[in-house]
Amino acid sequence: MSFVAQRLNYFDSSDFRAAIQKQLLLPDPIDLSIGVPEELTAEHIKQAGIRAILENKTVYTPADGLPELREAIAEKLRTENNIPCSASTVTVVPGLTTGQMLVYLAILDPGDEVIVFDPYYPPYPHLASMIGGHVVYVSTLPTFHPDLEALEMSITSRTKVIVINSPNNPSGAVYPEHTLRHIATIAEQHNILVISDEIYEHFVYDTPHFSIGSIYPNTITMNGFSKEYAMTGWRLGYITAPPEIINAIDELQQYGVMSSSSIAQYAAVAALKRRPKIVDKYRQKRDYLVPKLEEMGFRVKGAEGAYYAFVKAPHDLIDTEFVDRATEHNLILVPGRAFSRLHGFVRISYGADLPTLERGVTALQQTVADLL
Repeated sequence: MSFVAQRLNYFDSSDFRAAIQKQLLLPDPIDLSIGVPEELTAEHIKQAGIRAILENKTVYTPADGLPELREAIAEKLRTENNIPCSASTVTVVPGLTTGQMLVYLAILDPGDEVIVFDPYYPPYPHLASMIGGHVVYVSTLPTFHPDLEALEMSITSRTKVIVINSPNNPSGAVYPEHTLRHIATIAEQHNILVISDEIYEHFVYDTPHFSIGSIYPNTITMNGFSKEYAMTGWRLGYITAPPEIINAIDELQQYGVMSSSSIAQYAAVAALKRRPKIVDKYRQKRDYLVPKLEEMGFRVKGAEGAYYAFVKAPHDLIDTEFVDRATEHNLILVPGRAFSRLHGFVRISYGADLPTLERGVTALQQTVADLL
């Protein structure tokens, strides 16, 4: 008899573990697998965290977060995203993956259907399945943008929520305003919730970012401090949603989390007072990488935001075969099956600095040349 719960059958993180293992084993690895920005946490943010420690602000906070942080987040959402909210409809969570689980626990009953666009960030479908939700996948090929007709056809009487991630991980697609307005109309017609993960909102290169929560009240907007503020290890995110959902999440946090790190929260208050300007740097890296990929024969779709390209492996190789070939040149990539039911794509991250990216492109060129 196994002592491990069957819900663990819904998870397989082996592709990510393999990438981490390669970081340790390869000589001088070129890591284009990781979803971490190149910047270090800014000095004023670090100092705010240090002050919190020195001033003994190291005890539990309210389950939903520091009042001053929630007020600052609400102000940001109102002024930058045009989302009507207040501190009372914002809750702070210890990272968005934990936040995603709390949201699902708050809204899903067994058998409820969750619509997820493929490719996807892995927790979207797997956490839903783990707690008894039924995941309905909607393909976004070939553009990585939602097929609105397919979306409508996927809705049933059990559909509870549509999950949106724009800018998208892994494809880098940015959904334009007219698409999001159409999704809002569909959701309203069927009385469906929308989850909008906007963690990459400040990594948008060609069109303005648009928050669906600004036009559709039944939206659960998720964001955080990992990407824009280079605070991945601080583990801090936030959610705004209709009051009954926020109250349910707070109830779950009280018993399941207690509270997010007080130190990280005081640092986040400082972070919101001084915003970094990083979009031009990442646009430069995107504009360097995409032509190089096209010169190698890759067809690049998406890559309009975040810092990823999701491309089909050449010569009909499956994703793991191509990733293994790249490893021969010390290049670490993630196979697309980690993000999709399809097994022919690979994700390339340009979160690393430009010199690392240039080395990665050279290794990628060598990998492709070996296949000729």
